Amino acid sequence: MTLYLTPQELLARVHIGKPVEQWLSYVREADYTVIKWIVIDHEENQFSLTYLESFDEGDEEFYDVHEFSVTDPEDEPYGTTHLFDSVEAAVTFAIENYGASADKFVAFAMIEKEYQKYLLERPRF
Repeated sequence: MTLYLTPQELLARVHIGKPVEQWLSYVREADYTVIKWIVIDHEENQFSLTYLESFDEGDEEFYDVHEFSVTDPEDEPYGTTHLFDSVEAAVTFAIENYGASADKFVAFAMIEKEYQKYLLERPRF
């Protein structure tokens, strides 16, 4: 079971320099699957929101999504990043532009647990 952060925990973690992540979705194409997630982090005097899309290269034994190949080499290795003056602005942007949910953020590296959950729930073709 994944432990989602409360809004207060999210704010506190990011303010002390600990990134948070959120699994967004996946898109299945004919011969590959793309997974999508975001990271919010503290960067000097601003807060960054990074949107990532990568090929689903994992399985039940390899689930470190940070190691997967990004779909657009122009974004390698960090995805598309937006900067904000507050964590709240970054979260609002994520909700409005990427379909994120305010109550589905996890601590950094816990995205692997979200990926494992996806592996268990994904349809088999």
